[in-house]
Amino acid sequence: MVPITSATSSPTSLDWRFTVVKQESRQRYRITQTNTRALLPELFPEPPERSAVTPGRALSRAASVLIALVAGAVVLLLRVAGRSPLTTIWAEDRTVFLVQALASPWRLFSPYAGYLQLLPRLIAQFVSFLPLRDASAAFAISGAVIASAVALFVFHASAGHVRSGWLRALLAAAVLLLPIAPLEIADSGVNTPWYVLFALFWAALWRPRGGRGMALAALIAFLAGASTPLALAIAPLLALRIVALPRVREHAVTAGLAAGLLFQVPVIASARNSRVNRLSGADGVLDFVAHDVVLPALGWHLDWWLRSAVGRDDATLAVGGVLAAVFCAIAITQPARVRLLAAVALGCGFLLAVAAATLSRWVTTDAVHFHVEPGSRYTTLPIFLMEAAVIVAVDNIRQRARDRVRTDDQAPAFGVTPWTGWARARGATAAVTALVAVLSIGWITDFRSDNGRAGGTPWAPIANRWLADCQRTPQGSLRVPSLEVGSVVIRCSNLRR
Repeated sequence: MVPITSATSSPTSLDWRFTVVKQESRQRYRITQTNTRALLPELFPEPPERSAVTPGRALSRAASVLIALVAGAVVLLLRVAGRSPLTTIWAEDRTVFLVQALASPWRLFSPYAGYLQLLPRLIAQFVSFLPLRDASAAFAISGAVIASAVALFVFHASAGHVRSGWLRALLAAAVLLLPIAPLEIADSGVNTPWYVLFALFWAALWRPRGGRGMALAALIAFLAGASTPLALAIAPLLALRIVALPRVREHAVTAGLAAGLLFQVPVIASARNSRVNRLSGADGVLDFVAHDVVLPALGWHLDWWLRSAVGRDDATLAVGGVLAAVFCAIAITQPARVRLLAAVALGCGFLLAVAAATLSRWVTTDAVHFHVEPGSRYTTLPIFLMEAAVIVAVDNIRQRARDRVRTDDQAPAFGVTPWTGWARARGATAAVTALVAVLSIGWITDFRSDNGRAGGTPWAPIANRWLADCQRTPQGSLRVPSLEVGSVVIRCSNLRR
């Protein structure tokens, strides 16, 4: 009788099993590639498990958060050059929200510019309860603190996508050091919704484990939706979330945005100055996206240096080419989760810029100057999301580089060899270095910039004049200018000394 060779001892059997493992791995990858719906949950990863926290560690963590919050606010207050933001009140904070809060307290749902702006009105309402002379500092500090709080939230909510603590710190710094922020949105109440949109994007990706986290995500979404209808730019991401995570408990953020928009819709419907009848043309919109979003994406000073060197159109092509190369590399080399996030980030940012330029025709026609960019607030989210997508990609490169070389005989089936480990480590170092270098261009050169506020009217003389007028007639009132409504009447009894 011919002996039968054991399958476990046959070299041919070992080769066969090795081939099966390799083919199964490749087949699983192909199936995952083609099943888009199966990939969607990867866009919403659960954050890493957190170890038990002792009372002492919890106190230390709370102190660290407070210090970071204050430090972030100080950084933002330092970013506006010229006259201190503590001594001036930016744009509608004075001419709309403060004077109307003093004239008609708690009328929070009045429209301005055709829509509801709940968060700026809330800030102005609380500022109106302070001594009048402190209003300028209160608006600036409120805006800086809210932006700093958004940076802390982004640091926490991005843990599922960015595992490296210091890269998450870099992402939080991108909120505070956004190159174009000093042009318009820094240190004011009226522009806090644009920072809240940064938080809304990450709240839409975040999967909080507890009720407090879900309540926070819902609050962020509600404030965003009730402060600007452009929060709808994040709606496609929330639609993907509904498909990927069908459980109701996963949609506190969706419910929050829906609630905010329910307040927004009737205000828009009742507004007298609707923008729908004054839409921009397609050419103007695309020009805005190219020259006001793409060109300054790497830095505002760099934008103008390139303009002076090669002209605006060639400068736009150069920066656009760099961005295209980066995102093509992400599409080719990164796994599904990173590719999906990059696509969603670009899509949401592009959607917001297109919608804003379409509804605000003046941003496509008014001249752009070094210290003034009409509608720069509409470019902040698209630029921030591009930076965020690249940081997520670099974090993934870094995580892959940390993989250790497998010691078993199946290592080649998974593409892991000593050479690949060495190459990944060098590639991760190069990616991190390039990321920090490119971000530093804008963060350093644009850290402190002049804007229209630098030469603005100081608040103290205005406040002193109002108080002096009311001192002569304590039971009287003041009539002061206010945008859209012409003027409002403020009772002297509503002014605090």
